[in-house]
Amino acid sequence: MGTKTALRAVRGLAVGVGLLLAPLAMAAGRAPTPKECAAHPTNPAVKGGCIVINRALGNCMACHVIAGTTMDGNIGPALRDLRKRFPNKQALFEQIYDPTINDPYTAMPPFGKDHILTKAQIREVVDFLWTL
Repeated sequence: MGTKTALRAVRGLAVGVGLLLAPLAMAAGRAPTPKECAAHPTNPAVKGGCIVINRALGNCMACHVIAGTTMDGNIGPALRDLRKRFPNKQALFEQIYDPTINDPYTAMPPFGKDHILTKAQIREVVDFLWTL
């Protein structure tokens, strides 16, 4: 293999890895932008972030502070460091699915129980929140 061929192979590999990691970089630590959501992401964490910022779906920033959003709610806790507050993704899923199990007087709607979001959408939201 010649030097030019080897360099092309390395460049191609670098581009491929970059394309694979880009969605993760978008989701890590902040909500995606509306422009990123308009690009119809396929990464579950980015899709979850798009649900979180969508006022017709999750609308989470109406009640919570979320890095990367322009609207900070003041009803619920800030959505950061969730790995410290929940032992695993399943516990976070259950909190979103039906928070009334842990607190019957919570202001948070039961997104799953009331069919606001599907189980698949809640899993994507959990994937996103786990990056914060």
